[in-house]
Amino acid sequence: MRLVAVVLATGVLGLGLIGGLTALRLQQQLSQQAAALGELSEDQLAHRLDGEAQLARARIEVLGAETASRLRQIAQRADVAKAVASNNDVTIRELLSIVASTSGFERLIAFDETGRVIGANTPLDLLALNGAIEGTDLSVNLRSILKHNSRSHPRGEEGTYELKLGELSALGLPKRRTIAHTAIEPVFDDFGDLIGALVAIRPLGRTEGTLENFTSLANAGVVIITGDNEIVSSAGPEGVKFSSARTRLGGLQRSDDGNYVARCVEYEATLKVCTFASASLVTTTRDQMFQIGAAHTRSLMWQFLASAALALGALVVALLVAVRHFTKGLSALAKTAQEIAGGNLDVPFRATGIGEVRGLGLAFERMLTHLRASTRRIRQLAFYDTVSRIPNREKMRLDAPALIDAEEDGALFFLDLDGFKSINDTFGHKAGDELLKMVAERLSNLLTSKVAAGKSLLARVGGDEFVAIIAGVKTVEAASLCAREMIETLQVSFKLQSNHATIGVSIGVAIWPTHGTTYDDLLIRADLAMYVAKSSGRNTHAFFTPDLAEVARARHALETDLALAIRNEELIVHYQPKVSCLDGRIVGVEALARWHHPKEGNIPPQRFIKIAEEIGLIMEIDRFVLRRALAEIGGLIRAGSNLVLAVNVAATEIEDPLFIKDIVTTVRKADFPPSHLEIEVTESVAMRNPDVVRERISLLRQLGIRFAMDDFGAGYSNLSTMARLPFDAVKLDRTLVAGVAEDREKQTILRLALGLADELGFETVVEGIETAEDLRFAAENGATMAQGYIFSPPVSLEEFTVLLQPTLLASAVEVAPRRHGAERQAAIR
Repeated sequence: MRLVAVVLATGVLGLGLIGGLTALRLQQQLSQQAAALGELSEDQLAHRLDGEAQLARARIEVLGAETASRLRQIAQRADVAKAVASNNDVTIRELLSIVASTSGFERLIAFDETGRVIGANTPLDLLALNGAIEGTDLSVNLRSILKHNSRSHPRGEEGTYELKLGELSALGLPKRRTIAHTAIEPVFDDFGDLIGALVAIRPLGRTEGTLENFTSLANAGVVIITGDNEIVSSAGPEGVKFSSARTRLGGLQRSDDGNYVARCVEYEATLKVCTFASASLVTTTRDQMFQIGAAHTRSLMWQFLASAALALGALVVALLVAVRHFTKGLSALAKTAQEIAGGNLDVPFRATGIGEVRGLGLAFERMLTHLRASTRRIRQLAFYDTVSRIPNREKMRLDAPALIDAEEDGALFFLDLDGFKSINDTFGHKAGDELLKMVAERLSNLLTSKVAAGKSLLARVGGDEFVAIIAGVKTVEAASLCAREMIETLQVSFKLQSNHATIGVSIGVAIWPTHGTTYDDLLIRADLAMYVAKSSGRNTHAFFTPDLAEVARARHALETDLALAIRNEELIVHYQPKVSCLDGRIVGVEALARWHHPKEGNIPPQRFIKIAEEIGLIMEIDRFVLRRALAEIGGLIRAGSNLVLAVNVAATEIEDPLFIKDIVTTVRKADFPPSHLEIEVTESVAMRNPDVVRERISLLRQLGIRFAMDDFGAGYSNLSTMARLPFDAVKLDRTLVAGVAEDREKQTILRLALGLADELGFETVVEGIETAEDLRFAAENGATMAQGYIFSPPVSLEEFTVLLQPTLLASAVEVAPRRHGAERQAAIR
């Protein structure tokens, strides 16, 4: 007890002394910090606002630099030079209106070599504009550019100017005080002679998007003000004005209402860029920092006192507790750790002992609980599908052998959903995941209702593939009945949010022991049978037969031969003409891949193209066709033929980040005129990812490359999305055209499609024309071009060259000039 008293007294005295000294020292530090914070908070805010103002100025300067950079690229374009050289204001306006819109210029003006305005991106009074510009800084800089410039050392100008009322009126801009980024770039013709200049004008808006939310300060903003403190552009809280130059300690400028403080930096001429924030930040920051310091001080003090008290109590208790009792929990902990090290996570354990031993035991207990939960979670992720929440391929591979070995007979069903890809493309992957979950639920309920527990297994083994195993199925008839019930279960429509979707399923069946005795053998054979079911019309089932193995080997051999043919460039390219519905001339040609197998002869394109898509070789075929067609048709174009070459691209290709670079590189390497190339994108690809398609099309169209929507009407036609995509032409699928002369329903659909395309400014191509009657109907209703066997099947380059003879198609089609509206008609012979 004496030891206890000495330890207790010493601890209390030490705790009191240390605690008192610590509290005194902390109080002194807090008082010093409070005094310093009062002096620093305003300076800190001023420095912060200075940095934000400089950042805002830099962003505005970047806008000016971007204006000059974009204008320089535009001035170097050949089509722009041709338009300027033409001195035709209509031609210039049509081109500059597109260029200015894509480049973000409010006004884009063209001048000839004398400094006279010859056109703009919008209809303007050119004489008035010439008068308004005369004598301005812009006019002086323009004359300097036109006087001293050369193509080898081109020189441009950029700057920030205030536009006068006369200039604003002549430019057709709102009559308000306006500051604008202005850039001037010379334009040279193909011989390097200066033929004029381009001037881009980008006014600073009342609100500049680049300045919105760029600062991390709360309730802050940016204003651009003139020398007389008038705001010409702003971002952030509205209504803030700085009419006077009142400043306070720290160099902060106050707003008119006193609610905001700002710091300004010089910009251009008399302009200043000011960043402002709420005036309350000055006192709020100081008060908050003081409160934080006080709270932190109190927290440290309490933590110190609590820790010291606990330490003293633990020391006293430790002296009173027997060594055996003190170490009692350690033996149980060590024994449990050994069991866990041996792999037994289910060993029971409860923390015992006191003090640190008990704390260690509790931490070990929590660790063991978390370890068990993590192990269960890992097992769930490893063996269960996260979308459908049923076992996955690995779980089936573990469980299936035991069920097959335990039962004398049964059947394995390999299910592949029909139409699932179109659901993904139409409604999105989220809806596709929900559909997979509902499919799994229906199949699970069906198996539960038909089979005793433990006699069946179900797993998702691929994207839209499922495997079901049912024990006790002794005959082909019984297996066929099970397969039909699965098909009927999945034929009922699924509700996806506000839409209803219908899918089918193709099922391959393998029975043990007839078709195999192991899970791997049964799976392979059921998979082969599934492909037979899919090729038989889908939504049906098929059983494995020995000849299917030979079919699989033949398919594999064909895949190998196709890959070798692509690598060795053994494919050939055939060409099918596109004929004008106006005069019967061949105005275009579509390049199509063909394959002559050394043993099997000509392989139908729908067969080897499908294989290429499935094994990931379709991009290689498309690129081969592009290279070969550019070389062959390019020769005809250089020889004088006026043709547009159309090539197809797959979904994986247009979504490839290198798509644009590959196309541009190939076209330039072939020295092919871009305006004679048309890339066909199927409707399903365009609707699958319209934002990516729009971006890729827009960039390539700037080079002159055309784009056409292929197979329109063959799938889900989203008209609003189609209208927003920058296509040049629409190809109507043969399913809409074949037999249209005799089918009133098709006639109505075709008229609507042609009318819609005409309203949207698209050219139209009708595919699959095989009769004169169908051609007549399409031409009468506004089709631009026709393509089909009535003119020619896809033929070799030599045969196509013969077709280009001027009078060859005259006996097949002679179309009268189209008229507007209801008077539009054609005569077909």
